[in-house]
Amino acid sequence: MGTKVAPTYATLFMGYLEEKLFSRTEDVFDANFGNCIRKNWKRYLDDCFIFWNRSLDDLNKFHDLLNGLHTSIQFTMEQSEKELPFLDILIIKEDNRITTDLFYKSTDTHQYLIFSSCHPSHTKRNIPFNLARRICTIVSDQHRREKRLKELKSFLLKQHYPVNLIDAATNRAKEIPLPELREKSRRNTNSHKIIPFVTTHNPRNKNVFKTAKTCLPILHQSDNLRSLINQQDIINSRRQPPNLKRLLTKARFTTETETHVVSQCQDPRCGTCPYIQTGQSFTFKNGKVFHVNAKMNCKSKNLIYVMTCPNCGENYVGQTGTKLADRVRVHKQQIRDPSTRNTPCSGHFDMCGGGSFSIFPFYKVKEDNEQLRKAKEDYFIEIFKPKLNC
Repeated sequence: MGTKVAPTYATLFMGYLEEKLFSRTEDVFDANFGNCIRKNWKRYLDDCFIFWNRSLDDLNKFHDLLNGLHTSIQFTMEQSEKELPFLDILIIKEDNRITTDLFYKSTDTHQYLIFSSCHPSHTKRNIPFNLARRICTIVSDQHRREKRLKELKSFLLKQHYPVNLIDAATNRAKEIPLPELREKSRRNTNSHKIIPFVTTHNPRNKNVFKTAKTCLPILHQSDNLRSLINQQDIINSRRQPPNLKRLLTKARFTTETETHVVSQCQDPRCGTCPYIQTGQSFTFKNGKVFHVNAKMNCKSKNLIYVMTCPNCGENYVGQTGTKLADRVRVHKQQIRDPSTRNTPCSGHFDMCGGGSFSIFPFYKVKEDNEQLRKAKEDYFIEIFKPKLNC
């Protein structure tokens, strides 16, 4: 439907049309039939359903009435005297009794999440139970229910789910009474108090959720935070990392290939242009060559850079989240004023380089994340081994 608010807009508009429908039904037919429609008319978003006990001519007349509510909204109608699908439910008329069954579209391949997928364990283990519970909730006939559960087992076995897990989930779902299964879920009134502790899922990472909760006493030293955060309000939430589909596909297509190159910003007031080294690659003192991964200049942010001494050619690798020009301004100040120095390279550029240096931004970090930048900085220091970082 597009944006997240689209279903809400659709529901509001359809609710408005329904009020018009109920009023016009009383005018076209009679008040009793209007009340009957108001009571038995069922809808989910724009899918509607009703049991019809009048003539076929009246049904066609009612259908025309629906299509006359709004010029842009036209209803298609499907009718049957035996069975009819509504959403994922197949409603069946058997003699004077109504039963329900699961409805699968012809395109449904039942390709549930494969058990070997890199998802949290609890996600995969809950799938058999949730699917079995859905069957027990929808399918009213016991014989048909057992048939659907056996089908489900075959679907899950093809996805390599353990037999014991499937059987345990099925038995657990069958033990729940039908009234409880069909009871309307109650909204948690305290849901606004929940604080998710979000981490990106990776099975190789340690679960830091329990460790984080042990740090709550530190926050509770503040009276304000103690009243806002309770231990039971914090829940463990895991974010899905980029999968192959997201990594290999882009929503944006470019017709021209962008050249990754470092250049001057050409601002006449820029104090970094005289120091910046331009080009598409950089050769470190140890002979290794690195090709830049983005288009960068003096005003680029969130990057890894290398500084070179003009006298001895030694390198220093650093990182910055601000503009490169701002970082160069700090380096120049530290070279001039020993009292402001916090890196050993400043003294070297002062003594060996005569206060001069060249700088080359060679790696653009995709995310504006200081921790990620420092990790990349450490990685490049390990690879290129610049002496001025020692």
